[in-house]
Amino acid sequence: MAPERTDSPDGTSPSRRRPRPRRRYAPGEDTRERILTAAVDHFSRYGYTNTSIARIATDAGISDAAVIHHFGTKKELFLTAVDVREQPFVPVVAQSGSARELFEQFVSSVRESMAHPELVRFRAVLNGEALLESNPASERLRSNMSRILAALVPVLERGIADGELKPDTDARQVILELLALNDGVRSQWATLPDEIDLPAVFATAADALLARISVDGRGLSRDGQQ
Repeated sequence: MAPERTDSPDGTSPSRRRPRPRRRYAPGEDTRERILTAAVDHFSRYGYTNTSIARIATDAGISDAAVIHHFGTKKELFLTAVDVREQPFVPVVAQSGSARELFEQFVSSVRESMAHPELVRFRAVLNGEALLESNPASERLRSNMSRILAALVPVLERGIADGELKPDTDARQVILELLALNDGVRSQWATLPDEIDLPAVFATAADALLARISVDGRGLSRDGQQ
């Protein structure tokens, strides 16, 4: 294994890193997964610009050339990592039925995402970096937002039409609030991961939001205000 470089291909100086235990990989273990694991860790800690292929390769236990072989460029590796992070939220878009089911699925998705906290932290970092036009994921994340709104707003509109939600509910506004709650609590968790229970805080906030717009005044607990 080549020693870790003291500089990166893009000219940035590497940040000081915490020592990490070396894992042993069984013969035949998927090299792409090893690269992605290391990439997500580096992108979430240093951002896109300050991450180098060389340092990802070192942590993955392979050569720079092997990373290039599997992903071509740092940009393609980054975008693949972004896709991996978005996968836990696909069921919310694909399976939502009633408004209540949408909220329940969103809460479940947030809870299940914590099985991979490194991906949750990565998404928190992306929120900030997406504001930079130079970030390769900025257009991808904008497209994802448009796709999510197009898929979820009609669910609440059906809830209004079916009498599940109050008739003066602004479906788009509510979805934007739900997404903002998720983004905000996730950013807080990334700042204080040992002090904030992300799934619990989000579930409580989502419960209050659903109770506010439900005709029966009930949130996710189903036995709230009458």
